[in-house]
Amino acid sequence: MTLGILRIIGIIVFLYLFWRNLKDNYESPKIITLSWLTLLGFLVVGRIGYGLIHFGVWKNFSEWISVWNIPGMSYIGACLGLFLTSLIYIKKQGWKFFAFMEDSLSAFLVLIGFLLADELVRTKFELINLIYLGIVILAYFLYRFFKGRYRSFVWYKSGKKGFAFLVTTFLVFLGLIGVFLMFKDKIVNVVLASIISLLSLIGLFILGDVKKKI
Repeated sequence: MTLGILRIIGIIVFLYLFWRNLKDNYESPKIITLSWLTLLGFLVVGRIGYGLIHFGVWKNFSEWISVWNIPGMSYIGACLGLFLTSLIYIKKQGWKFFAFMEDSLSAFLVLIGFLLADELVRTKFELINLIYLGIVILAYFLYRFFKGRYRSFVWYKSGKKGFAFLVTTFLVFLGLIGVFLMFKDKIVNVVLASIISLLSLIGLFILGDVKKKI
């Protein structure tokens, strides 16, 4: 029961923070719609990703969908799910992707934090899950630090919104590469983390170009 409560609280807090952080710049009905879509993309792709990466861990379809009773979530797959869901919806609305993701990142980090806390308790404080939760907490404070200061960086000449999102994503997934290698995780996780980290770094260079509009 405690585990279910943690998940429910995480989802409720995420939906509230997502709306609160974005309501001043976007239409509330669209924000509410997107919050549910990104949540769905996050959970579904994360679950499917775990099943594919650890193929054979679940024996039948009922085990694949028994998310409340049988643990298993690929958080890299989940992040890809929310990124893709957000990108599709944002492009359809004509919004700026990097700016939007910067405003919504804290809500996503809080959601991931609650889900990881659930995993941590479920696995009786297994070291790897403790490390993952620590990385998410660190990412949250890094995001808050950069979000309030990056426009004062003299070398970041464009001053475009999205820097905090990209630099946080780059550092987090760069750190995850090291964790995956240390614990000899699946090579696919190392590859996906490397791709996301590299794309974030490339995005930083594109965003920093004063000639381009993102």
